[in-house]
Amino acid sequence: MQIFFFSDQLRPLVERYHTFSVSKEYCRYAFKQSYKDLNIPPILVHGDLHFNNILWAMDKNGDAKNEISAIVDWQTIQEGSPMTDLARFLVNCCDGNIRRQAEEMAFKFYHECLTKEFGGDTTKVPYTIEQLKTAYNYAFLTQCFFIIGLPDFFLSISKVTDERLKEAQFDYGVLKTLHAYQDADKLLQGEMKHVFEKYGK
Repeated sequence: MQIFFFSDQLRPLVERYHTFSVSKEYCRYAFKQSYKDLNIPPILVHGDLHFNNILWAMDKNGDAKNEISAIVDWQTIQEGSPMTDLARFLVNCCDGNIRRQAEEMAFKFYHECLTKEFGGDTTKVPYTIEQLKTAYNYAFLTQCFFIIGLPDFFLSISKVTDERLKEAQFDYGVLKTLHAYQDADKLLQGEMKHVFEKYGK
């Protein structure tokens, strides 16, 4: 299958960020050091948080509820940034529309939840909303370039035989990828330009 409608927009971004997207140095920095430079204490990170590793509770009719029963597959557990799992989940599990909406509220909500855990005492929360946003951006840039292969992968294991449906699913995946690349482009040409200049040349 070919990328039709979105190829003219996606291809230049793939080419521009190829070197950055495969930079081991950037990944090492993002996962191991970036949050430390932001004065964010490490937390326990799952490392591979996506929909296949989340089990949902079932109701009496056997339908999934809006309640997590378990998170599985902890083989990549590590200490790291509090935004690592969130970035992996949102990039891999949401289309651009949903991800962008979640990014508008997630950091404030995360901070509010922590504040409640500390009995409403904001002085005990170890980071600000701005620190979380920046930490998320570093984590986002470790995830967004790797979803480009997902449309092909999922179609290869799909049992769908209707070619029109397969094409629609593929286009959906490509659009999701395009949105991720566009948001990476905005970051790397804007507030995180210094990161691109260091790791993307």
